[in-house]
Amino acid sequence: MKLDEVQHLLPESARLFVQLIGLPKAVMLIQTWGGTTFPVSKNQTRLGQIRHEGLAEVVGMEAAKVLTKHFGGEVLSIPLCQAAMLELRNRAIRSEFDELTRDHSAIYAAGQLARRYQMTERHVWRVLKQADMTMETKQDELF
Repeated sequence: MKLDEVQHLLPESARLFVQLIGLPKAVMLIQTWGGTTFPVSKNQTRLGQIRHEGLAEVVGMEAAKVLTKHFGGEVLSIPLCQAAMLELRNRAIRSEFDELTRDHSAIYAAGQLARRYQMTERHVWRVLKQADMTMETKQDELF
């Protein structure tokens, strides 16, 4: 996953996870529990140890220790990171379109992508007209 290319689209909490445990571990956390809350234990009671073990299964023991040290006793709200995930999907569509149109027509490519990504051909064409969301693009939207 190329989430590092769209870090500027991540919510602040996701950026903090990346800073604390690194991008690959943060991605695992988001993919596993995105959109939910997770009570981070202090790892002192049996229930706390069970939660810590569950966290370690997802991000590894070292990352679980870092998260426990930083967030112990708090309830984390794990973001879905929809904007970043949508941008990654759209970039993949544009890239695959370029690949497909080397050997096939644009209409054929749009049909293939529509089926692969479970969307209408019209929506594929909309995605193809968009440019990659860069840090500059995001700033332009603010003003």
